[in-house]
Amino acid sequence: MSLADAVVAMTQLQKANTSASACVLDTTIEDWRRMFDGLRVVPGNHVLTWTLSSTTESGVLDASVVWSRLEQDPEESASLAIDVDGVWFTCYFFDVEEIEFTFDPSGVADKATFAPVRAFVTWLGTVTGREVIVTMEGTDHAAMPALIRWRP
Repeated sequence: MSLADAVVAMTQLQKANTSASACVLDTTIEDWRRMFDGLRVVPGNHVLTWTLSSTTESGVLDASVVWSRLEQDPEESASLAIDVDGVWFTCYFFDVEEIEFTFDPSGVADKATFAPVRAFVTWLGTVTGREVIVTMEGTDHAAMPALIRWRP
C-alpha cells in the first residue's frame, strides 16, 4: 500500500468517526514476549497501568507476568499505552491470541501526520517478526478488511 493510500484509509476512518486498531493476529505468548522486549526500542514512551491497584510501570516489562496476573485475578485489567509523537497506541490485553493496539486516526491527514502510525506499525511488525494489519476498531479483526498491511 502506498503512503497516499494509507492516508486515504485513515481519512475514511475519520469520516466513520471510529478508532483504528493495529493488530498482530494468531499470536502466542512468544509473540507477546517479543513485543514486550521490543519496548526497549519503541519509537516513543510507554506505560503499563493496572486498573484495580491504580499503579503504573514503565521500563522493562514481562509478558508472562502480565498475563499471569490477569489470569489470576479476573477483576484486574491492564492497559499498555505507547505515545509516538503525540499519537497514543493502547493495548487492553483482551486475548493472548491477538496483539491489538487501538489509536485515534483523527489527526492523520498527510504524510507528516501519518509518520507516527507508520513508525508504530513498522516497530510492531519488526519486533514481533509478524504481519501487522490496521483495521477499524472492532472485535473480529481477521474478518475485517485490512486498511494497511505491513509485512516483515
